[in-house]
Amino acid sequence: MGTKLVEFKVEMYPKMRVIGKGVVLVEGEMKPEDHQIEDLWESMARDGSFDILAQLPGHVGPKGDMVGWMGDFHPPDMHFTYVAGALFEPSVEAPEGYLSRDIEAGEMAVSRLQNTEGPEGGEMHAAASGINGQEMAAHGYEYDGSRGLYEMEYQSHELFYIPLERGEQPVLDFYSPCKKKSG
Repeated sequence: MGTKLVEFKVEMYPKMRVIGKGVVLVEGEMKPEDHQIEDLWESMARDGSFDILAQLPGHVGPKGDMVGWMGDFHPPDMHFTYVAGALFEPSVEAPEGYLSRDIEAGEMAVSRLQNTEGPEGGEMHAAASGINGQEMAAHGYEYDGSRGLYEMEYQSHELFYIPLERGEQPVLDFYSPCKKKSG
């Protein structure tokens, strides 16, 4: 499977909260046979965690839309937290057994990506950050770590999950905080 860029844009993003469940991973030590992220999503589907999130008040966006938030980066040892969950208004509290991460308001670079049959572009989830970074630079933007070191996959029910169910190529939106390059 490969990946193609469908669209790139920069948009203002309001303050929000990600609520879900997470795992701590180490960048550079993850191998193709390592399925901690996939296992997290599968266990949350099996144990009803996503149903609990769907019932929480203050859900932002269409029901069934989910996010994969990657943050809490610790550059010296490359540890980071991956949270599978959904977006909520910033005042919503995480239920017991869940965690939350706040997203500050500001500009976000958004790359809309789609799987392709060929190998060009690499695996969509693995290639998303690099593609988004290239597009930011090509459009005069750079990563803005002043609002926290994180990025986020947005998997919409309509564009990601329904195509998967039909055996079609899903579309993933990948978000990174950004700012105009100075100079």
